[in-house]
Amino acid sequence: MGITSFAHAQISVSFPVTRTVIQRDNANQADLYITGKISQAVSAVQARLVPRSGEGGTATNWQTIQNNPQNGVFSGALKGSGGRYDLEIRGVQGQTQVGSIAKVEKVGIGEVFLVVGHSNAQGGDGYSPSIPYEESNQVFRDQVNTIDFRETSPNWNAYWYQTASADLLPPLAPSQLCEQCGMAPGAPRWFWGRLGEMLVQRLQVPVLFYNAAIGGTNIELTYKAAYNIPFQHGFINYNLRHPYINIRNTLKKYVPQSGIRAILSGHGVNDRGSVGKSFEDDYIKLIAKTREEVGQGRLAWLVAQDCWIGGKCYGRYNPGDADNSSEHITRAQLNLVATVSDVYAGPDLNTIESDGRMDNLHFNQNGQKRAAEGWVSAITEPQKNISFLTKSTPVMAKAPVSATPDPVNVTSLKSGAWSDPSTWNCNCIPAYSSEVTIQKDHRVSVSGLFYAKTIKNQGELVHLIN
Repeated sequence: MGITSFAHAQISVSFPVTRTVIQRDNANQADLYITGKISQAVSAVQARLVPRSGEGGTATNWQTIQNNPQNGVFSGALKGSGGRYDLEIRGVQGQTQVGSIAKVEKVGIGEVFLVVGHSNAQGGDGYSPSIPYEESNQVFRDQVNTIDFRETSPNWNAYWYQTASADLLPPLAPSQLCEQCGMAPGAPRWFWGRLGEMLVQRLQVPVLFYNAAIGGTNIELTYKAAYNIPFQHGFINYNLRHPYINIRNTLKKYVPQSGIRAILSGHGVNDRGSVGKSFEDDYIKLIAKTREEVGQGRLAWLVAQDCWIGGKCYGRYNPGDADNSSEHITRAQLNLVATVSDVYAGPDLNTIESDGRMDNLHFNQNGQKRAAEGWVSAITEPQKNISFLTKSTPVMAKAPVSATPDPVNVTSLKSGAWSDPSTWNCNCIPAYSSEVTIQKDHRVSVSGLFYAKTIKNQGELVHLIN
């Protein structure tokens, strides 16, 4: 019996996680917020960024992110420049490091985008197989990230067809955008992986994609769902607020943690029957709603010129126009860029004609390649002397909620497993800063790793061998 003290400071990092990408500002800088737990009292928690070979970035020295953390939790921020890093965190007492260094690999400061639109933005093998990555560019490919959510994911059906609740979407735990991966809230890789690869190569920073596009949708339906205006549709479920709910969930669940550079919009084909001015007005209201969601009036949009289906589309720009031969949707899209603040020109997808389409509409692999090239040009190259990456105002990440303090005084209620919450008076599992008492006649079994600040063993602590 007696008190056993764990002599080293164990550190658990709750944010960021591996492959997190946070949005950089126009000076190539960002505050990387860090939260976690530490098992021992220290005078400070420090962190530093260690660049990964060939992945950009600038090393930082050890910097204090919090002095005298209390109740076993810490939070703070570290400023870094664009690139990808291994983040290291340690506790110190005075000038002396306590215990070992915790590491989070592949933490990025770069560019974050949300894709919206119809089927040519969502993609799918039902149209044409996704364009592959370049085989020679593995180092760039590994820096293209997403939240992998697809039809085989456990919550897919419940999210898409029953609730559309953001709680059913995966947490912000990115993965590399693999050939079979989905992009939360729910689109396949399509050509966006190739776009990401080219962006990484040109910008020397990692990228993160979300994708809220849904095939068969248009601006009118998205606007109505955003403002809770009922509509009837054969397969778009207004009752779940499709198609806008995917945009809202992304902006509410993920963007506060990651920030975002812009929304990339590929709408227009399914709006060809609309009056151009009505399309334009609905688009403006939709853009305003997204800015309201994030609390950033300058959330940037890149709007593609997109209305090609077996040729250019024509219609009335104004309701009373007698002439039905105006390129009405293209005119409206160009008007948005010319007149609405912080709306920029995306690619002209109408230049992708029959040789880039498999059915006079959906991109084949040649069309996907050209679409990716068009988007990378719109993002990285000046358009009419306007540099999008210089002029746009990104939405920066916010400080995450601090980790919940560990239970401090934890006492056994009965014999049982350490990992069984019912063993303890807190109905929890002891953690990094817990002072644990095993009462007389109680037998507590442990296997694998377990944590505590101290253990007062008045009973029996049994180590099971797996």
